[in-house]
Amino acid sequence: MSNIDRTGKIQKFSGHIYYVSANYGDDANNGLNPETELQTIGAAIGKLVQGDAIVIGAGNYTETGLNLNVNNCEMWFEIGAQISPSSGVCLTISGSFCRVTCREGALKINNDDAATTGLLVTGNFCYLDEIRVACVSTGAIGFDLQGDGIDARRCRCSSPAVAAFKIQGDTIKVEHCCTGGEVANNSIGFWITNSCDKARVDNCGSQGHATASLQIDEGCTNVVVRDGTAGGGDGHFIDNGTLTFLDLKEKDSRQLHEHVYPNSNGMGLAGNPVTINNIITDETGSESSQHYYGDPKIIVPVNTITVDWFLKGVNVYATTTNDVQRFFGYRVEYDNSAARNGGNNWDAGETVLTFDDATNFQTNDLIWISSPNYKPNGEIVEIINIVGNVVTVARQTESSGRTGLHFDHTTNDSGNEVAYLCWRNKNEYHSSDWDYSAGSTKDYARQNFHKERRMHALDGFIVRMINSTDDADSEVDITIIWSD
Repeated sequence: MSNIDRTGKIQKFSGHIYYVSANYGDDANNGLNPETELQTIGAAIGKLVQGDAIVIGAGNYTETGLNLNVNNCEMWFEIGAQISPSSGVCLTISGSFCRVTCREGALKINNDDAATTGLLVTGNFCYLDEIRVACVSTGAIGFDLQGDGIDARRCRCSSPAVAAFKIQGDTIKVEHCCTGGEVANNSIGFWITNSCDKARVDNCGSQGHATASLQIDEGCTNVVVRDGTAGGGDGHFIDNGTLTFLDLKEKDSRQLHEHVYPNSNGMGLAGNPVTINNIITDETGSESSQHYYGDPKIIVPVNTITVDWFLKGVNVYATTTNDVQRFFGYRVEYDNSAARNGGNNWDAGETVLTFDDATNFQTNDLIWISSPNYKPNGEIVEIINIVGNVVTVARQTESSGRTGLHFDHTTNDSGNEVAYLCWRNKNEYHSSDWDYSAGSTKDYARQNFHKERRMHALDGFIVRMINSTDDADSEVDITIIWSD
């Protein structure tokens, strides 16, 4: 409320200060001192001009439609102050360069109206401090930060129905904030969206948000998350942004056991490993050459493992001697898929495909295309252009000289063609690569990855190999090692 200049002299607040008390005030007063307090926050806002401030005393304020709509103003809440409207957004800040803070303790906002927001900030360069929003599994959003340059510190949200912190404006910083959700709400802890740029989430924590502790939507750029923590009940973070720096520690939910897939089929019946070879095929024939990819093979089908799981490594069994191989394992993204919808047939040689929805894909992605009843193991091609839902694809470099799709998916399995994202130039979407050599058909190796890879529920896993030795056919059997 006051500050000290370099000479040590105390400077007074330059604007008017209005005082509000729900318990002792009267809106007929002028509100200019503690003895002539106003009763409602709305009455005080109505008196503001730029540079003024309001001191709000302890009490429960049930006014609806509160909006700090004057630029360069401040609201100082004393401990014990609560805002609890019967409907609508609890508090809006539409003025720019405004500050809402607490002198001692914290402002509590009770957001228990369905499909609404606790604190909505549309003004630019506003500053928030020590604010707590209680949503009681009814209020949709805790903090909806839409203006640019907002700075929120030491704020908290509990049990939102949709999201605790929704960050939509550019250059927003959220620091030392936390949220606890209810798993049954399937909510999001920190939601970065609306193509915002340069969001900063610093030393913040989430717990109990089943959809995601942190979700960064496509179009968001230059997001930095530092010293973040995700706790029990949180879903895995989702990062579809560009140029993200992510330092988020997630609760380790792994059990002290491992599985092998294909798994056992019953008492005494082991699941058969999957045979992988270096042969590439299409409708015109097959080829087996050194230094290019063979066909992919499904190790874990999509929609099979119904919980988030961790890919820990592989078991490789030699079936061809004197070979050196390199393998590439790809996560098949169950949630990032599209089906054929009109346009050209997805048949051999075709390079232009029409999807029902191409928004999940980006240029330079690798996609896995499968026709479940014709070529279930499918093929991998690269996206080189996207216009709406029309996608142009190309084979990766191979010695065959052939172009476009390998197989007649539409001719032989019309209506079932589907494409899944399997690689993108982002850490979460890279392939899992490893080498293997065999001198005997009895050779076996277990390959544990340096860092196990987190997979989402229902994601699949496919593998293809490059023959590093010669132009001859070669193959191995593979199982994977995973934990839940």
